[in-house]
Amino acid sequence: MRGLSYIALALACGAAAGAPAVQPKPALTWASWVGDWDGKLKWSSCTIDGEPTATLAVEAVDGAMAIDLTPAGGALGLMTLAEDNDGWVGQKGDVTVHLDHTATGLDVRVELQSGCAMRASLKRASIGIASCDDLDAWARIESHCTKLARPRLENEARLVRQRSEWAKARGDARTKLAAQCTARSAKVAAELVDAGCAPDPDPPVATRGPECASLVRVAAKLSRCGTVPFDIATGLVHDANQLASAVHGADTEASLRILEKQCGRLREQIVSTAQQSGCPQ
Repeated sequence: MRGLSYIALALACGAAAGAPAVQPKPALTWASWVGDWDGKLKWSSCTIDGEPTATLAVEAVDGAMAIDLTPAGGALGLMTLAEDNDGWVGQKGDVTVHLDHTATGLDVRVELQSGCAMRASLKRASIGIASCDDLDAWARIESHCTKLARPRLENEARLVRQRSEWAKARGDARTKLAAQCTARSAKVAAELVDAGCAPDPDPPVATRGPECASLVRVAAKLSRCGTVPFDIATGLVHDANQLASAVHGADTEASLRILEKQCGRLREQIVSTAQQSGCPQ
């Protein structure tokens, strides 16, 4: 007990002395993942190793995430991704890929049923201003959204030119650029959420559409169940997110009621699929 008191006292003194508080990790968005990731690839237990280095593209197309493993070799290809806690997972045939975001970049793990595996810690090109890197990624997501009714807010070619200039900025100029990129990113992200090409970070379905809120929860649960065929799970989760995202676009009570019925039917389908596959309830 005495030792515990000393520890508590030391912590209190540290706080009183102005010890730096632990900063929470910034929230990850789809812009944190999308881009071209470079680095060395480490292969193990493979009959024939793939490439020693590669650039792997992570893309978001019309509300679905994917990674192209083709440059890695080893007969790998495009893999659709589903959310897996704080990361992503993809499965196709006997190949499984896991993506995790770290403080230094992107960790990629590929595993084959044969025992062959690949590990990589990859980095994305950066100008050293996180919000401007995110803006570049949001523009890339926007370029792959076919559901937009209006002209795109950002132009990728123009951004390339701007980034070459931004990289030269120093001091207060970088601070101003960070604020500008944050504002531009917010506009693009909101546009993509409304179009159904990106998830709503703060969805209003819980208050406006309880059936749709429930649908999102059971869909997320299904995505974590390994006994459901991956393609089926991915399709159902994608449909659930698309349907739920339409709730905050419903401008009349009649529209909302229709969406709620659709959410209810899809929820029943997902629950039935989960039960048939032996997923925990």
